[in-house]
Amino acid sequence: MTSNLDLREVPGDSIRVVGRHRRDMGELEVLAASIATVGLLHPPVITEDGRLICGERRLRAMRDILRWTMIPVTVLQVSTILDGEYAENEIRKDFTPSERVEIGKALEAQLGERRGRDNRQNVAELKGRRSDDLAAQKAGFGNRTTYEQAKKVVERAVAEVVAQMDTGDLSVNAAAVIAEQPSERQREIAQMPEGEKKAAVRKLRRQDLPTPTTARKQALESGMAILDRNLNYQLPTPESQRPVVERNYAAMAIADAARAISGCQHSALEIAAGIRSLDTPDMDFAGHCRKAAAFLEAINQEIERNENK
Repeated sequence: MTSNLDLREVPGDSIRVVGRHRRDMGELEVLAASIATVGLLHPPVITEDGRLICGERRLRAMRDILRWTMIPVTVLQVSTILDGEYAENEIRKDFTPSERVEIGKALEAQLGERRGRDNRQNVAELKGRRSDDLAAQKAGFGNRTTYEQAKKVVERAVAEVVAQMDTGDLSVNAAAVIAEQPSERQREIAQMPEGEKKAAVRKLRRQDLPTPTTARKQALESGMAILDRNLNYQLPTPESQRPVVERNYAAMAIADAARAISGCQHSALEIAAGIRSLDTPDMDFAGHCRKAAAFLEAINQEIERNENK
């Protein structure tokens, strides 16, 4: 497989911009000034027939503001990727997540065209697989889920969130969670310090989960464990068996806490005092221990009452 990229200059008016999703171009004057002074680090990417795959902001900055007549581009031969002549890991290395989304879309379009022309020209790897599965793989994504999440970011997120995904400051999954919010809220989260940003994303993820009551109902109906917004799994367990299951969960929580003690920076006496007073730097750990211990004791008392009846 080849990893060579075709770098060339083409007339600006020969590049066709079709089917683009981005509406907010951001501050193109700032981008143009950066290109003029620092240079163009990543050229726009086009197909063999001149259709823009990614880099619309860079194209507009050079063509419309700087008035360049010849535009540096990377020509990506989509057909060679589908024919297995280009390594997917090279795409992963050479392009940002948002660029790989656009490459994936171009691959999906090419797959559709091949199917429409002649079924005998289908890509051999496609047999028995979804088009977007193959496009995700060829565009350098680990799986279709990550590809779809990155698509959501490209199509819905503000420029700041897309940029942070591309630089790695936000994971694709976290960026997709933020992309569900209104634009102003997205910008607020993107400007937060790293710790606050992570906490905001965790909170947003929890909002998408069902309440414990709803999760318990869904578990009983589906026969599967359901994660609730308290980040606890509700099991498809009949009420008659629930005390035993909850006792086991409490016991596992105690075991987890005991394992954590071995790596804790505080002494055993400090931990014990912290659990009693809930006043320790390991607040979550102490609260977890106390809750688990109280829960286990309550279950034990309930079982003893039932046994004495």
